[in-house]
Amino acid sequence: MKKVMFIEEEADCKHSLTPAMHSFNPVTTVDELLKAQVDDGNVISIKKKRIIYAEGKTAASIFYILKGKVKTSKWNEDGKELITGLYHEGDFIGFNALLDSGRYRETAEVIEDAELVIISRTDLELHFEYNSSFLRKFLDILAANIAEKQEQMLRMAYSPLRKKVAEALLITCKKYNPTNQGEFSMNISRCNLAALAGVAKESLIRTLSDLRDENIIRIKDGKIIITDIRKLEHLIYCSDGKPNI
Repeated sequence: MKKVMFIEEEADCKHSLTPAMHSFNPVTTVDELLKAQVDDGNVISIKKKRIIYAEGKTAASIFYILKGKVKTSKWNEDGKELITGLYHEGDFIGFNALLDSGRYRETAEVIEDAELVIISRTDLELHFEYNSSFLRKFLDILAANIAEKQEQMLRMAYSPLRKKVAEALLITCKKYNPTNQGEFSMNISRCNLAALAGVAKESLIRTLSDLRDENIIRIKDGKIIITDIRKLEHLIYCSDGKPNI
């Protein structure tokens, strides 16, 4: 939690000046905004397993991933984790909170050493006020992110075990291998994969064994290798969840 406070305090300190004291250079594109933040030194490196922000905390900043991987998750009353999103280079995290009472609704944790651009809420609001087209571009990003999450959560909620596991594998593959370049090897912990699928770790492991026996995946040195993406997709979208191909 100390790391969370450090990030938020650093963001606050860098952007605590009023517009009269702090030179405000309006931007018209997201790329211009990111370049300005990088030029100002608003970049931070965070190690694996460190928390970027915690659910329920006031959202002082949003973050852009320059490199590395991040997961967002929520915890239920029984202490079970549900991963709500996977993110990597080129993704924003935390900006949902800008339109949601100003508090983070999930926890963001680094799963592969990351480098993040910090963008303060104050700076964003200044740019939004100055340029309505810039605001619309950000709203488009937000809307696409929300729609993707809603579709994912809906499929997960009403799917049987096999489909949930297959969906989690496909989500990870599409996120980290978007061009579908041959066999895809994912180095993701069984705990994280189970949390993404919304199933127990033991159930996940049994299902992975079944998928391996069906030649949909291979498992080598702890890594999961998707060998037949077509069968995996069919398992998700066919009516009975069986790979009848």
